[in-house]
Amino acid sequence: MSSAADRISFINDLEVYHDPAIAAAAAADSATVNGGASVSYVANLVGQMKDDVINSTLLAQLASDKKYPGRPMNRMKEWYDSYRDVLAQVGWTVQQFRMTEVGNSNSYGSVDKLVLELAAAYLTGGELVLFQKMISALKDSKNSSAVKLFDSKAGYFNDASFQVGVASNSGGNAMFKIGTYQYNSSDRITSVLFFTFGSSKVSFFAGNQTMVLNENVYAQVRDAVLAKLGKNAVDLVKGIEI
Repeated sequence: MSSAADRISFINDLEVYHDPAIAAAAAADSATVNGGASVSYVANLVGQMKDDVINSTLLAQLASDKKYPGRPMNRMKEWYDSYRDVLAQVGWTVQQFRMTEVGNSNSYGSVDKLVLELAAAYLTGGELVLFQKMISALKDSKNSSAVKLFDSKAGYFNDASFQVGVASNSGGNAMFKIGTYQYNSSDRITSVLFFTFGSSKVSFFAGNQTMVLNENVYAQVRDAVLAKLGKNAVDLVKGIEI
């Protein structure tokens, strides 16, 4: 009769069939809207790590929105200081957020074109292609619910403030190349990401940095983050079909 060790050894030595279609689906690029952020995920960031990026950054948004409702332009430094503090507490290595004004922003025609132009400076070739796919997908009616969520959390009458970027797996930790944007228009903003500047008087500010989440640290607070988010972890996250 085989011993337990023999049975385990037998199982370990087995070679089993893996459906390549299932493997490809599990390792596909993806994207979501998380409150006032739109993030694309490289295929190597899957499962728990992807959820960790979504939930930790959403918590930071909501905590900052509670302190500074409506994300007013004149309090955005304080909003981002709060956002950074929460991220750092849950395990992100993150620098102070700094944004500079974009000169002659109207010349870009629309917000999405400006954001794509700026993203080319901090995303690599593959990351930029994925990012471009996400922005393009948000124009499609099939992603209207994601756009509606994004606009409801990132736009406030004549002001808008949002984050976009690309997350990936870097040595077993989540890395997030994040772009931060805020702008004010003389006209009412009805579509945050696809607002057309036209003759509007616009003040546009932008910044970016690369953040890394220490998964060992975050594992200690993961359950507490989910508990604090409650239903928001579901209600404020929408998948984007890319």
